[in-house]
Amino acid sequence: MGGYLLNQSAPLKLDFKMSEKIWINEVNPLKKTRPSVIFAFSGPGFIGNTALMYIARNKNFELKAEVRSKLLPPTILLMEGKPIHPFRVYGDSKDELLVVISESLVSPENSWDIGAKLMEWLLENGAKDFVCIEAMPMPQQLKENPVYGFSIPERELIKFGARPLTEGGVSGLNAVLMEEALKRDLPWTTLLIPTSFITSIDYAGATSVISVLNKMYKLGVDITPLKRSIEMREEISKKAGVQEKRGLLSSLRRRG
Repeated sequence: MGGYLLNQSAPLKLDFKMSEKIWINEVNPLKKTRPSVIFAFSGPGFIGNTALMYIARNKNFELKAEVRSKLLPPTILLMEGKPIHPFRVYGDSKDELLVVISESLVSPENSWDIGAKLMEWLLENGAKDFVCIEAMPMPQQLKENPVYGFSIPERELIKFGARPLTEGGVSGLNAVLMEEALKRDLPWTTLLIPTSFITSIDYAGATSVISVLNKMYKLGVDITPLKRSIEMREEISKKAGVQEKRGLLSSLRRRG
């Protein structure tokens, strides 16, 4: 991951506005554009977070803002030795694409206020359409890593590599943001990725969703390093499994 910040040299500022419940700390000004926005919040497999941070780093996105709130768990992350806030907004060089990433776990009861405030700020900055990334918890990992999706109004998601979904749902912040968008007749797309990962990163799922976003936004992000990382992890896992099996057999032979 890029550190505090992709194209960002300003130090972390703990400027808590104790009189405000939620506020947006603008780090770098946004250009006057009509940006598309992609959301990814903490969830099973950390798929969206991993995918969007990989894109932000690969395309050299700049930190634009931080969402601060006393409704969020008090958390500071460390990336490449530098502290960063867990709820951030990055933008491309033209501010035509914004990615909103949060490693904070937002409670359901606080999602309404935080989501409404975030959407208000995005609309003030001209946001025109939205995509959210959601994980679909599964009891077992699928052999392939499909991406499902639905959009309002309907889009041909199949041409981006996402399989159309007629039944499903979103929850938490994504549900709040979706409701705020739809009541303003703004386009909304949800991408859902099945995963059996809960507390560890699903790199294969992240790779799949990056492939879809590459086609959707013509990003040209190279996912080869991610694929190599997945292959290395699979190889290490297989070797560890073989060694464990050999160790068990040896133990049984000694006992016999």
